[in-house]
Amino acid sequence: MKKLFKNALLAIFVLKATFLFAQLQTATGIGYGLTKDAAVEQAKRDAVEQGLGAYMTSNTTVTSTSIEDNIYSKAQGFVKTFKIIKESKGPDGNFEITIEAQVTDMIDQVMADEAAFQTLLNSMNRPRIIFLVKEQNLIDNMETNFAETQLLSMFYNKGFDVVDRQLVQGLRGQQDYTAALDGDVTAAAKIASQLGAEVIVIGTAKISSGGKFYNMFSGQAVANAKIVRTDTGEILAVVPAARGKKPHISESTAGTLAANQAAEEMGNSIISQLITKWSTQQSNFTKIFVVLKKADFMSYTTFESFLKAQTVSGIRNAYAKSLNDGVAEYEIEFEGKSQDLAMGLARTTPDGLNIKVTGLSGNRITAEVVE
Repeated sequence: MKKLFKNALLAIFVLKATFLFAQLQTATGIGYGLTKDAAVEQAKRDAVEQGLGAYMTSNTTVTSTSIEDNIYSKAQGFVKTFKIIKESKGPDGNFEITIEAQVTDMIDQVMADEAAFQTLLNSMNRPRIIFLVKEQNLIDNMETNFAETQLLSMFYNKGFDVVDRQLVQGLRGQQDYTAALDGDVTAAAKIASQLGAEVIVIGTAKISSGGKFYNMFSGQAVANAKIVRTDTGEILAVVPAARGKKPHISESTAGTLAANQAAEEMGNSIISQLITKWSTQQSNFTKIFVVLKKADFMSYTTFESFLKAQTVSGIRNAYAKSLNDGVAEYEIEFEGKSQDLAMGLARTTPDGLNIKVTGLSGNRITAEVVE
């Protein structure tokens, strides 16, 4: 019996130790890049793969000219903290960076660790965020903004770069503002662009009364939102429904408390989804859109072949999306930030085609063919 008890304790200890080991590991990562920052980002991806492993994934893509089956490794995990332990610059001008990083596959650790979260925000260039929440208050029969205010407070306290609500309110009455409140993503993107924001949260909130019970009113609220990266149109997160229910002797106060509770639930869901999305990009690749102006069919296909050849370090895959009225669009899976890709494109051009980078905004690069 004693032996059985000891074996059980040992099994529990091993399981607990294994769980803790899976939560946090120290790993070394090596990265190369045209800039120090690009090399650091690649070193982070390497650290995650070395510490937590990777799995193979297949992606079948239909392009304008072919069907391709791409098989590549995908790492899953988060860099909590890191420090550079070795740095050098080669004769070709490229950097080589070696880091020591703490990596984890537990999203709760990143949510709870302020330093880890700030590291993640920095790696995503600290995108500015705007909130547009249309709130219907059926208790007071008036326009309120309790849910939006709660979201603003949550994200500000978490360290996000939040656009001042007064700046957003200054656009009230404009056609795009009204359309954005009604859920029009294109209009919302225009509003965000005017205010220099890369991410916008478009949502609705509804506050109602659940009745009176023993001199206490029941306030109820339901909220939903979609989060969009405005420069690329990429949906970063979706919250179909977040609910709140609170009692109070005041019906109006009960509704306010319920709205705050629903907003807090929605905010936590948004942050959790953003961490997962951005950490996946940090560990693998970022989708970057390139717009090439003054293009014809030949330059369109030549530039596509150039991108697919991965001449620029960090390009994993490239897809030609469209060619309309001399404007070509490409989607690129890139291991790094858009600035690094822009620098690579500025330094290297396809044979017989001269490309000039003319603009950079978020994850969108603008270039043009130079005669």
